[in-house]
Amino acid sequence: MPDREDEFIQLVRENETRLRKICRVYADGAEAQRDLYQDLLVELWRSFPSFEGEAKASTWLYRVALNTALRHDRSQEVRDEATLDAEHPVWGNGVASPDERLNRQDKLDRLYAAIDRLDEVDKALVMMYLDQKSYRAMADVLGISENYVGVKLHRIKNKLADWLEETPA
Repeated sequence: MPDREDEFIQLVRENETRLRKICRVYADGAEAQRDLYQDLLVELWRSFPSFEGEAKASTWLYRVALNTALRHDRSQEVRDEATLDAEHPVWGNGVASPDERLNRQDKLDRLYAAIDRLDEVDKALVMMYLDQKSYRAMADVLGISENYVGVKLHRIKNKLADWLEETPA
């Protein structure tokens, strides 16, 4: 079993960024994202013995992670996290203050808010697109044709562009 454990750990390490993106899209707030990440790891570990290598490991991981995220309860109560204001002494010595990082973070938050408005399949497509997955890989994960992936991505891009042009609330 140690070889399978090592294989699993390596797979998770190689895909940690993807797993965290899934959590960002499918869970609201840092605490809920951490909870979902744990749920993803548990479900991946539980499902790993059934992975026989018929699909690429990253495709299998996406499929399991997305299905787990879709089942995850987004309405969980999470506590508000304490934040440090811009005047706090921790900001200094070359560390950017929250005000300096706000514009970039605001744009990122608006993008994720727009992605959150999409239905679950469209969210999955956007995530795989951002991870530079091929149309074939996207089609394999979602069980749709490659042509349909292209059509859906075109429509999604237009929809996101329209939403991002809207005046922020």
